[in-house]
Amino acid sequence: MTVLSPIYRELDIFLGFSWRDWSTTIIPGSIFAIGAMPGLPIPSIITNYLFLVSWLTPYIYFFNLSNQITGVDEDRINKPDRPIPSGKVTISGAIRRWAAALSTFIGISIYEPSLLPETICWVLTVAFLCLTSAGSHWFGKNCVAMTTGTWALLSASWKAIAPATPKSNTYVYAVSLWAGLITHIQDLRDIQGDAAVGRKTLPLVFGDRGSRLIITFLLLPAAYWVLWMGDIVRLAPFTLAMTHIILAYRIMQAGGPRYDHKTYMFYTYIFCLILACTSAEGLNLKVLGLISPMGLGWKGVV
Repeated sequence: MTVLSPIYRELDIFLGFSWRDWSTTIIPGSIFAIGAMPGLPIPSIITNYLFLVSWLTPYIYFFNLSNQITGVDEDRINKPDRPIPSGKVTISGAIRRWAAALSTFIGISIYEPSLLPETICWVLTVAFLCLTSAGSHWFGKNCVAMTTGTWALLSASWKAIAPATPKSNTYVYAVSLWAGLITHIQDLRDIQGDAAVGRKTLPLVFGDRGSRLIITFLLLPAAYWVLWMGDIVRLAPFTLAMTHIILAYRIMQAGGPRYDHKTYMFYTYIFCLILACTSAEGLNLKVLGLISPMGLGWKGVV
């Protein structure tokens, strides 16, 4: 055993708890933060971004530990490879790490009070999700908690780099509402585990077919309209329209849990794409909004 072995172990445990959620937390937060960087000197960009990472890390770790400590029964069904059901970490070990992550998270906001509203919002959101019955209902779980959680993530990601602006706040509100409306997609793949622990997700309340119809023909158009009202669609109109159409098509396929998981991951890629569009505007890059014939992506970014 080397001196660094405990560090490697903790890093491995952190990845085990959190890797599934990087595409909805650390990665999109970093992408959105790029839009706040123009005009800052390079040393400030580096320092501020490292500070942001120091906030994002306990942001996601605190949530994952809270969610997985209270959701062991579900994870044994849906995600048995996670650290607790796989036996890599005991419940008591996870609780100790939870206390450390929460203390670090709050400590950072005390050090930088400008992030205190976002920090408090996220702590309350996690408590709502993990400790209340409303947090297990489709409306509370996604429409409420995912909206407030996304607001905390994006607002802090910008403010860690530079002061918020009216435009950045508009983008934060729009993307947060967009996420809250369609994050129900994640529940299409987890029906068995959610049913076992008594959750009332959209598929369990309205049925698999009914929930897919609601998401595709009601919530997805509403979410796209929110992006339109938030002045985001204009940044890449064709690309954003086509990705949402493809997402709608995938939702209606009902190809099984594995297919639905890939659909959820596609949703997270759209999330990152939307934020990349806002950052491209901040960098004065022109997004023509075209789709390459070789696949989804930007073509003609100058």
